[in-house]
Amino acid sequence: MFVDDYVITLESAFIVMTMELPVTASSFVGKKLLGAMKISTDALGLKRCSERSSTVCSSFTQRELKPRSQHTQRPAQTSERTRKGSYKSQSRPSSGCNPCKQTSMHSVSETTVPCKYQKKTSNNQNTRKSFLKNANAWTELRQEHETAVKEYYEINTEWHSDSKFLPWLLLPDELWLCIFSLLTHKDITRVSQVCQRFYRLAGDESFWKEIHLTNCHCLNDEWLISLGSRHPRCFTLDHCHDEAQRITDAGLKQFFQHCGESLKELNIKSCSGPGFRGDKVLLCASTFCHNLTTVDISWTGATDSGLIALVASSVRLQCLSTNGCRITDDAVTALIEKHGKSLKKLEILGCHALTDKCLRSVAVKCPDLEVLNIGRIHKITEECLAKVISSMKKLTSVNLTGLNMVRDCVVHLIVKKCPKVESLVLNSCSQVTDISLLEISIGLPTIRYLDVSGCKEVTDIGVQALAGRCRKLSFLDLSSTATSKRGVCLLASFCFRTLECVKLSFCKNISLDAVVKLCKNCKRLKILHLYGCHFVPDLDSIKRINKNVEVLHDLTATKLSSE
Repeated sequence: MFVDDYVITLESAFIVMTMELPVTASSFVGKKLLGAMKISTDALGLKRCSERSSTVCSSFTQRELKPRSQHTQRPAQTSERTRKGSYKSQSRPSSGCNPCKQTSMHSVSETTVPCKYQKKTSNNQNTRKSFLKNANAWTELRQEHETAVKEYYEINTEWHSDSKFLPWLLLPDELWLCIFSLLTHKDITRVSQVCQRFYRLAGDESFWKEIHLTNCHCLNDEWLISLGSRHPRCFTLDHCHDEAQRITDAGLKQFFQHCGESLKELNIKSCSGPGFRGDKVLLCASTFCHNLTTVDISWTGATDSGLIALVASSVRLQCLSTNGCRITDDAVTALIEKHGKSLKKLEILGCHALTDKCLRSVAVKCPDLEVLNIGRIHKITEECLAKVISSMKKLTSVNLTGLNMVRDCVVHLIVKKCPKVESLVLNSCSQVTDISLLEISIGLPTIRYLDVSGCKEVTDIGVQALAGRCRKLSFLDLSSTATSKRGVCLLASFCFRTLECVKLSFCKNISLDAVVKLCKNCKRLKILHLYGCHFVPDLDSIKRINKNVEVLHDLTATKLSSE
């Protein structure tokens, strides 16, 4: 009787509570509370029907009882009457009753009621506690929802009083910061102009510790100084141009002055214009930034004066890239004299003024070097190259692009002396043959990056050796080699788990079927070069079997992505 009446009272309270909420809130909270009530009643096994309760709820007023139906006949048992009497005496005692009589009645009920009815009585007490607990939970849920709705209205009224309510404003700052982290710095600056909240979030320090700008043509002194005021740890400009000469010497100095000691990595690559000249950048950086550990000024026209100033002011240089710069032996000698023991990476590709003597000094004074790029230095000899390779046993990346003295014996020496190599570039090394690929497959089975483009003596035999042993290969450039459709099919059959980029440009003997098989098997394939091939790639069929690959052919790029 008590349990059923309590359920009815809770349902009535729930109806009144949901009627007080707004329309959107009542529909949301109503579903939650009905679900919680259904779970509670199902778990307790309560069924409000005439067979399980002593009252029937109808259109009577609240708390009014309807007598039991006369058609239902139940045999009266002494134990049940005794149990009901004890239940009433315990739950609703009268104010004038004798305490002694209550104690005696309680003791009589304990001696006369069977054990199964005692368990039911304890279950009813637990039922009351669970219902009270659910009622408190429903109250807390209502309060939380009312608070959220109130904040929702306040936010929209404050920021968008003249427009419709925007539910996305309820997203927490942590989620917006996660979304902004997927944007480029150029996009973040645009997003910051949407509203005051986005402006505040876009200024978070986590976005400006590493600044990367690519193909930016609108930089000026004001922007550069504002970026420096963020105190970045890493600053990168890639293929940026200053043709309008909007970056002055004063602006560049203020930028590096704001960066100060916080700047540790500086990358100015392939940038043009008076404001991005290599020597100017290096001289300003050497004046204010003494904690630089990584510097890349490739293809900026830097000379000895700028590099020597950087070397003298830096405390501990670890990585230096001066590809395509006009430096001589004097700058490299100054570098290895001060930072030879700490140097981990050295890239001097295309520095034609460097000589054999300078590279011998590098081999002696840089024993911990891990990345070495000495491509297109034509004054280097085979003897000097052998000494450099033999002295650097910690190398993991070697670039020997365009060195005509590189032959199979040099590759054999690399495999033997540098077992940690994971990246090897032999681009345009015309004397490299299938023997070198056999050596690589045996001595460097964990290699991940291999470029043998322009090695015309490389055939399907060498590709077969790579496919059979190098199971971690992710980048492979076979452009302008003698590779045929058989070699492509071997790659599709054995390297399908790791290949992400394959270049087959100007390979005249490959077929469309082999390319389709490669795209079908290699699920991780993202880039495929087919420049100069004798067939027209069937982009539709490739798109159906691999939606993520980007096929580059006939000097055009077609992105195959699902819509």
